Amino acid sequence: MEIILAIDGGGSRTRCLAVNREANIVGAGAGGASNHLLIDEKIVKASLDESIKAALAQAGLKSSDVVCVSAGLAGVDYDGAGAAEMNGLLRDLGFTDTIINGDMVIAHAGALTGQAGVLALAGTGSSILGIGTNGTRVKVGGWGPIYGDEGSAYRIAQNCLRAAARSFDGRGEETALLGGIIKALGLKDFTETVGRIYVEKMESREIAALSRAAYEIAEKGDETAVKIFLQAGDELAESVAAALRRLELTETDSKVSYQGSVLESCALVREKFAESLKKDFPKVEVAAPRFKPVIGAFLLGCKAQGWQIGETNLNALERAEVG
Repeated sequence: MEIILAIDGGGSRTRCLAVNREANIVGAGAGGASNHLLIDEKIVKASLDESIKAALAQAGLKSSDVVCVSAGLAGVDYDGAGAAEMNGLLRDLGFTDTIINGDMVIAHAGALTGQAGVLALAGTGSSILGIGTNGTRVKVGGWGPIYGDEGSAYRIAQNCLRAAARSFDGRGEETALLGGIIKALGLKDFTETVGRIYVEKMESREIAALSRAAYEIAEKGDETAVKIFLQAGDELAESVAAALRRLELTETDSKVSYQGSVLESCALVREKFAESLKKDFPKVEVAAPRFKPVIGAFLLGCKAQGWQIGETNLNALERAEVG
């Protein structure tokens, strides 16, 4: 059996799928973090090795059955910067035919099944990747929290903390975010958040996680919380609009999709995002992502290998992913 190993490697988890020519998932495995920019190379190598071995073992296959490894990794940028180091690690693991992309690239391929268009990626951080009909790639945002990270869970949580602080001081409107944040952090008083954030040095992902509690408050109708989530939708739409203009896709039937917890889990953000885009670009189609990023890695591997994957295969793959 010939298979492609598709890998989605992130800052906390690595996922690997063994997929054959008929687009059947025959094995799956998982490992730890694999962002080589944030963690030691030995850990990255161990995470990749663990996930690959688990996928091959479940499939009852050997490394010799692998025609290529197609990976999308958090430490690799949209233009391929950082790929060389990861190619070296995979060669050390015995794989010489490799396709290394950034995690944004496989997310785009999964969401849009390899078609031209723009992807909004909004999780802990945010960034936009557009790919034109001629293959040109443009990136908007992705500068990190100091520069902005507009529309991200971190930015939403930051705005909620600001709103709660203003409410506590009497400078802003009353909001349930004040009590919600206290409860989410397991504190007794809002003033204790200062020690938790600054002294205990909460990580970005921990701060971003506050957005989940904030969304529950927004769903109950808290005006301040609702405004913050609607603002996130507008911010993401603004960034997508910039990518559409740079790729000259504003007057065509262009496709826009999304990945990440903010747009996938928060209807308020997603609906405002789509509404804002459709208002300015009536021809743009905003659609839910068809596949997760790891399937995007597989599709990019198929393209490189010349494997033809038809709609019947994609439908079967879609059912398998949902299952």
